Amino acid sequence: MTEARSRLEDDLQTVRDLSLFVAYNANVDAVIRVDESLEAALEPPAGDPGTTAPPDRLASKSDLATAIAHAMAAGEGDQGAMTADLADELEAKLRADAMQMGGQAGIMTNLLSTLAASPVVYTYLLSETQRSMFDRPERIRFPLVEDGEVRFASLDDAPTAERTKINWIFEFREGAEFFGVRATGNTRFIAASRPPEFDLHAGELDAVIDQVGDGTHGALLAGYHNLTPENVEAGYDRTLRHARDVLRRLRSEREFPVHVEYAVTHDDELRRSVTETILPEANVVGLDPHELSLLREDLNLAAEPADEGDGAVGALEEASLEDESPERSIVAHYRTLVALRDRLGVDCVRMHAMHYHLAVMDDYLPPEAVERGLEFAAVNAATKAATGHIDGPEALETGLEYEPSTAGKRAVESLADAVDATAEDGVLATPSVVACPNRVVDDPAGTVGIGDIVSAASFALEVGATVEDAR
Repeated sequence: MTEARSRLEDDLQTVRDLSLFVAYNANVDAVIRVDESLEAALEPPAGDPGTTAPPDRLASKSDLATAIAHAMAAGEGDQGAMTADLADELEAKLRADAMQMGGQAGIMTNLLSTLAASPVVYTYLLSETQRSMFDRPERIRFPLVEDGEVRFASLDDAPTAERTKINWIFEFREGAEFFGVRATGNTRFIAASRPPEFDLHAGELDAVIDQVGDGTHGALLAGYHNLTPENVEAGYDRTLRHARDVLRRLRSEREFPVHVEYAVTHDDELRRSVTETILPEANVVGLDPHELSLLREDLNLAAEPADEGDGAVGALEEASLEDESPERSIVAHYRTLVALRDRLGVDCVRMHAMHYHLAVMDDYLPPEAVERGLEFAAVNAATKAATGHIDGPEALETGLEYEPSTAGKRAVESLADAVDATAEDGVLATPSVVACPNRVVDDPAGTVGIGDIVSAASFALEVGATVEDAR
């Protein structure tokens, strides 16, 4: 424990004062446990509960019940967009068990500032309620444009919106029942609101975003999945091309790594446009196993084993993404991540699963930096899962109390054998693949946002370690 604590102290020093730009989506999460009272407040699901898939847009309490039951039966996190009418109805009729920071950019910014980094955040609806949920607002800067020049203002000086974007988070534990459907895992369904203000245009900031990039070490970008047809009159492709041009302008003054956090949307056209237009611009794409499955289907990635890696890959032939054994699923994930990285042409694709974290790379940062990032992320993930909230650097001591997953270690060793490499104490680190076990909390206080915590922590640490080495 002494060695782990010393390493944690070094990691926290590495991310201290690190400047990262974070955009676009922040909201307030209204968290509700799935139980009998929720069942009474909604309407019965359509069709066969747990089997019938929900519509692309949730328009009624029955649609919402259908979506929750479907996610519970699958045992994996999912989300769906609500109509404005359903969002208004839920706000009027449901009472949340807890209200907390939400949205990928909001969660990642809050973590970075809590860990004493120095994030610059842009989000399109910053209400008083939203602003009050940042734990360390004094460490966060907001970019304002005055006479063509960017000024990094405090959150107190940032413009505020009249209303708050609220997403409803329906959390369930394995074994929970809902309209006769039993949950097969600990996770959640997100019913997301889609305000019309979100169109990936940041006004005057877009034209001078290079000034933001000139003063940062990297960028964490997310929220592209929030677009809706009715709010984007020009169409997805045109809007996302604008966002792509802004991303390119962001690092036009100097090159630095950009992480794009992928997220589920059941709008097929939006997924296609994000995949084709935004993801190839990233250095790193972050996702979970469910999102990886969606991308594999969308891109029609070949099922045969990847023909590259560090060595032998024959053991990958019989692996399946759907395999419940971590030792077998990890090699399937590795194979698919390699194919995805090649198809997108990015430097790195990083995946966070329950028992392990995995990154495949090609000419990205040094593997030692990526390894540090993944192990740091595991401590952050365990802290978030155990406590529900990371309120300061000292809170990460809680994460150290949870040992690296034994199943995760075995999985990493299995992958090492498959690629003809060696895992040291359950950690694999080569120039093209890095994997480490997660620290698993069996009875989590909450599940929403853990993936965003993992991505922000791993990216910040690996970028910080690289900046540190360059000094």
